[in-house]
Amino acid sequence: MTRRRFDPPTVLIIVAVAALYVICAKLGLALAIRAQQVTAVWPPTGFAIAAVLLFGRRSAPGILLGAFLANATAGEPLWVAGTIALGNTLEAMIGGLILQRVGFDRRMMRGRDIVALMAAVTVSPVIAATIGVTSLGAGGVQPASALPDLWFLWWFGDALGGLIFAPVILVLSDRAEFSRTMLGEAILLLAALLIAGGVIFMGVLRVPISAYGVFPFLIWAALRFGPPGAAISAALTNAIAVWGTHLGHGPFAGMGPEQGFVHLQVFIAVAAATGLFLGATAAQSHEAQRRAEQKAEELAAGDRRKDEFLAMLGHELRNPLAPIVHAVELLGRRDPTLLERARDIIRRQSEHLNRLVGDLLDVSRITRGTVRLERKRVTLAEVVGAAVDMWRHLIAQRRQKLSVNLPERPIRLHVDPTRFTQIIANLLHNAAKFTPEEGRIVIEADEHDGWLTLRVRDSGEGMSPMLVTHVFELFVQAPRSLDRPKGGLGLGLTLVQRLVELHGGTITAKSDGIDCGSEFIVRVPLAEALDEAPMPGAAAVGSTPKRSRRVLVVEDNEDAREALTLLLKEEGHDVRSANDGLRALAEVQDFTPEIVLLDIGLPGLDGYAVARELRALPQTAGALLVAITGYGQAEDRALSREAGFDYHLLKPVEPLRLFELLR
Repeated sequence: MTRRRFDPPTVLIIVAVAALYVICAKLGLALAIRAQQVTAVWPPTGFAIAAVLLFGRRSAPGILLGAFLANATAGEPLWVAGTIALGNTLEAMIGGLILQRVGFDRRMMRGRDIVALMAAVTVSPVIAATIGVTSLGAGGVQPASALPDLWFLWWFGDALGGLIFAPVILVLSDRAEFSRTMLGEAILLLAALLIAGGVIFMGVLRVPISAYGVFPFLIWAALRFGPPGAAISAALTNAIAVWGTHLGHGPFAGMGPEQGFVHLQVFIAVAAATGLFLGATAAQSHEAQRRAEQKAEELAAGDRRKDEFLAMLGHELRNPLAPIVHAVELLGRRDPTLLERARDIIRRQSEHLNRLVGDLLDVSRITRGTVRLERKRVTLAEVVGAAVDMWRHLIAQRRQKLSVNLPERPIRLHVDPTRFTQIIANLLHNAAKFTPEEGRIVIEADEHDGWLTLRVRDSGEGMSPMLVTHVFELFVQAPRSLDRPKGGLGLGLTLVQRLVELHGGTITAKSDGIDCGSEFIVRVPLAEALDEAPMPGAAAVGSTPKRSRRVLVVEDNEDAREALTLLLKEEGHDVRSANDGLRALAEVQDFTPEIVLLDIGLPGLDGYAVARELRALPQTAGALLVAITGYGQAEDRALSREAGFDYHLLKPVEPLRLFELLR
């Protein structure tokens, strides 16, 4: 269905613009001196240009109708009135077009906007004056000898009317808000301006005062209230001055009726332009100050969050260290039950520490843009299943009800399986942590228009509207009690958001409020249909029978070297160790290792150099070289490959992973 050209809102705009144009025109024509149709005070130009900027082309019929009615009742033939109305309409449309083309901002907070307005009201009245005066001459309304002077007066009145009155309408349409203090100052300024105007232009005290006596009040308005204050004060001053001059009062009354108005309008135009420029400068200064204060607040808030994070980090790191220290003491007892419990404690707390450090490193890498996704084609069920397996024990321990609702048809994704599993696992862990015992957690998914929508919803603590807004920001957490029973560093959701964005997706958070649960919605693109046959699955881990290996451990940290050596010996392997690269190379002269577990950050000869030396020796050229290091960047892995390493493992390495490599 085609849209109607004149719908009710458009008709209302046309009627309102026409009516207001007629009122403005009659006020201006009431001050006409030389000719009934031409005046030095012409507010309709400013009104019409403002209407075009506010309502666009919908205002044109209203301007045309209003101009026609105003001129038709000013002693002109109807065809002359129609032609003049056409010129007035073209004047407003061209003036508005000029301003739109140069990117005019109707708030006039930039000097370039004031210059653009002055240019527009200088150029566009040429059209109205030329068409109007030509029509008056052609219609016999005015003699040919008077037309040149009338043309200048017409252009002059339209140009200054545009400069003085358009800004008032434009700034009032912006609805600027002021504080109570500013409102009180505005009332005081208005009263002072009325008094000054009455004294200077109305002759209230019958004391001759220069017209420039009003300038301090115009400057006050501009500097304190910006462009709105400058425009309104100039228009108010103009109204008082015009009325006073019309009554024969003030500094311009002695110049004659028409010349008085001409000089007055020049004075007001200079005052208005000066005020607008000062207002724009003041507005820019205030905006710069506001931005600086906002930036300072943001920096202070970031600094507070950093301090809170460091305090949380100390708390969270000390928490697992305390039970580890105590459990180590229990390892000296002979009770097998105590030994087993001590090992379980150390294992759990080590995993917790590993997760904390892993989150820190992941956030750092993502922030610096050094994470590289290793995308593969996987099904959604695979990554969701892996994520659920990671936290199944926690959900069972808290007796929570987990529902996983996935479409029956396999949904294929082109993602980094490890990272995407991490996304879901972090959201699931977050839900389990903040959902009370026997609460509900739901994972559901659907596909639409080539996108996967994955939702993780819980019946837990929920979030305040403020927290929902900032929940993905670094270090942000809900208020916690001193004991911090939920733990965490405020990194998990930041990490999730960055990983989702790396996959070309989005994540949003929703909550109806405190104690109303939370929902996190992940959207990522689906993989395109597979053209090739699926890749064969990896060989099953641990299929090779266990046997003793000759292993060389090279590690400069004494405790780490001793613990790893003892662990491997307990597994039945023949193990030698060295605390630096030179001793490692000396060790292989008498001991030919099948596997070398080699640290990178060694004193003297680093791990890369040691690996190259080992590859160059005949007895270790075919050995399995495994880097065990804290350096996990992409460039670190590339250096490992170049040096001849077969594997690059990050500390701490899970014992089961080591045992698999040694099979």
